[in-house]
Amino acid sequence: GADLVAGHLAAGNKVVIIGDYDCDGITSVAQMVHFLRDIGHGRYAVVIPRRAEGYGVPERAIHAHPDARLFVAVDCGTHDVRSVSAARRMGADFIVIDHHEVSTNGLAPATVLVNPKQPSCPSVFKDFCASGLTLLFLSRLRKALGDGFPVPRLGGKYLSLAAIGTVADLVPLVDANRILARSGLNCMNQKTFLPINRLAEAAGLTGKVLTAGHIGYYLGPRINAAGRMADGSLALGLLTAEQEEALGPLSDELNSLNSSRQHLEDRILKEIRNRYTEEHAGRRTLIMGDSDWNHGVVGIIASRIQQDLHYGPTIVFSIDEGTGAARGSARSVPGFDIYSALESCGDLLLKWGGHKMAAGMTIAVENLDKFSARFEEVARTCPQEVFVPRRKVDMELDLSLLSPELSTMLKQFEPHGLGNPLPTFAARNVGIVVHRTFGRKTKHLHLILDNRVDGIF
Repeated sequence: GADLVAGHLAAGNKVVIIGDYDCDGITSVAQMVHFLRDIGHGRYAVVIPRRAEGYGVPERAIHAHPDARLFVAVDCGTHDVRSVSAARRMGADFIVIDHHEVSTNGLAPATVLVNPKQPSCPSVFKDFCASGLTLLFLSRLRKALGDGFPVPRLGGKYLSLAAIGTVADLVPLVDANRILARSGLNCMNQKTFLPINRLAEAAGLTGKVLTAGHIGYYLGPRINAAGRMADGSLALGLLTAEQEEALGPLSDELNSLNSSRQHLEDRILKEIRNRYTEEHAGRRTLIMGDSDWNHGVVGIIASRIQQDLHYGPTIVFSIDEGTGAARGSARSVPGFDIYSALESCGDLLLKWGGHKMAAGMTIAVENLDKFSARFEEVARTCPQEVFVPRRKVDMELDLSLLSPELSTMLKQFEPHGLGNPLPTFAARNVGIVVHRTFGRKTKHLHLILDNRVDGIF
């Protein structure tokens, strides 16, 4: 794949980069753009699909660039048969760099498919996201380029972008992903990549040492907000801005879109709470939809439902009454493979894709009830304990053992995330005094434990 791209670049051919509108896709495209700029290849175009178009490579991306000799899709493309076929009929090569689950049916006819989930992939580690794969691909491409090109360093902005995509896309932070995240965070904290510096300032993180938590709760959501509420190109514009004066307005706009997203989520979640009945509570799965719900936030809503209302596989739909189609986002729980479950319901779906813990789909509204019933049937075949929320405690710890030395030691396990969670300890028979409330809407408590240890709840 790297040799193929290197050949097109040496020939000066036009390259079209297509990326998904979420944080993983945007940070992958941003790496590609920076690389082409750094080697001095100016013949390229970028297409970020609008969320209203749905997940995947839109056919318009192909037809709008008949002069392109190479298309590169990142974080999408594995099953985009029609779009990839259209490009190949035009005589162009098509490279897909993706990490979504691979079904043997309907694989797109890409010239090269880079996806560790495909059975023929020799990679021992299968859990990269697209931004991590993109960085690895660029490291190969750098070696494949001829003598006529500069050799970009792939630290700094590249590692920063790969780390943001890796943490934000909730892939397991173990093995190679942990190395990417840790190395990228080190780069981010050197404050050399101005777009991230400005975005962190807009998020209120000035002066803080950035962690995986800051990516997950502050930076990632702001990058995602562009695609959810407006256009993913806004986030790409920030991450690839060439003029420093553009960074302030773009980061402020992402901040504003994120605030709008939060308010919208709160409203929809309140509506769902009001609709939730005993019948819903008796099911293992929860499926809800409405024509007034913005498709850009239904995935986050599904996650919040699991945390606050109903623990189990959850799908939230945005219904388009004009077309009679409903587009949904699904979130699963550990032990329930939502990709396999959707495969069992595939005949009822117009389009779907994803992985074990999260997926997206489109369905005709008249099939929603049938789908809901069958989806519940699939969940009923799993053991009951899968649908009981549990918190894992790693070990009991006497409060007398709390010390700065222990804190320093625990930092060696960072960065934390899916697959490498923050260590959790338990202490019994602890005296608690509430010292004060604080924070937004006074949601937090400052506690004193056993009259000597500060705690936050």
